[in-house]
Amino acid sequence: MKQKFREELLKKRRRYEKAEEDALKIKEKFLQLEEVKRANSILLYYPHKNEVNTLPIIEELLRSKKNVLLPKVKDLNIFPIKVTDLSVLKKGYAGILEPDGKIYPVEKIEVVVVPAVAFDIHGHRLGYGKGYYDRLLKKIKGLKVGLAYDFQIVDKLPVEPHDIPVDLIITPTRIINTKGGM
Repeated sequence: MKQKFREELLKKRRRYEKAEEDALKIKEKFLQLEEVKRANSILLYYPHKNEVNTLPIIEELLRSKKNVLLPKVKDLNIFPIKVTDLSVLKKGYAGILEPDGKIYPVEKIEVVVVPAVAFDIHGHRLGYGKGYYDRLLKKIKGLKVGLAYDFQIVDKLPVEPHDIPVDLIITPTRIINTKGGM
């Protein structure tokens, strides 16, 4: 069931025509978060297969002199690496562009932006099924944020014991506080 649902959503995401427009709306909401304004270190993902495009966010954060981190995948784990220039990224795991460099201390990450195929309103996510982000999120104390198109939000996803939920989900039309509130 999980795999079929994942495939259907990925197919829909690949064909989604308002992705660029929605990504800019999401960027504005994300950059207005107080936690983002205060944060010195933010881990984002490099967009892949029509995920919400984080490049405008990354470029804005680089201009603001924050510690911008991108993931490097090695041996089934994600390692945060500081980036200062997107032009030096190289193809890595699954053909996704990755940085090279020294591993940034996970305990210093104040905000992490997490990709997903889908999120539920409780912050649980359906990823690609390898558990990379769940292993990383276990170690991060900072704010966990999911970025999604509206159609990627569902009422409930199946949850497994190792799944780590996000604290907020930002879509083009709303911010969902999964811990209650907003």
